[in-house]
Amino acid sequence: MLDVRSRTTKEMRQRLARRGYDAAAIDGAVERLLAVGLLDDVAYARQYTRGRLAAGEAAPSRVQHDLVRRGLERETAVAVVRDVMAEEQVDLTVVLDDLVRRRARTLARFDDATRRRRLYAYLARRGFETEAIRGALARVLPRG
Repeated sequence: MLDVRSRTTKEMRQRLARRGYDAAAIDGAVERLLAVGLLDDVAYARQYTRGRLAAGEAAPSRVQHDLVRRGLERETAVAVVRDVMAEEQVDLTVVLDDLVRRRARTLARFDDATRRRRLYAYLARRGFETEAIRGALARVLPRG
């Protein structure tokens, strides 16, 4: 289960439960995996955050939400995202502008209003804030 991708403790518990293991067996397995370092929620969160932020796949707020959904405490998720952004020197303006450029190419066949509307919706679904989206659209796709 860990050979395909890393998992959080919560995800591992859920997978084992779906496979029919009882609570005692799940607890024992999770304890052993934690003891040998094969389960590490913070390491998982750091890896996940780096991938999502660097690729522009999601805004920090969305990454935090996803980490909480995967079983991390909210405070841990916030701290990890903050730390990774500082370590990787993630500039959300640059990431967002690049994302708009890439996505706009796939929407080139649409008129300007439709392209902007679809870009806005795409970015909003990824957790970017309204003002940040508007700014990126203005910088990358000036009207005129």
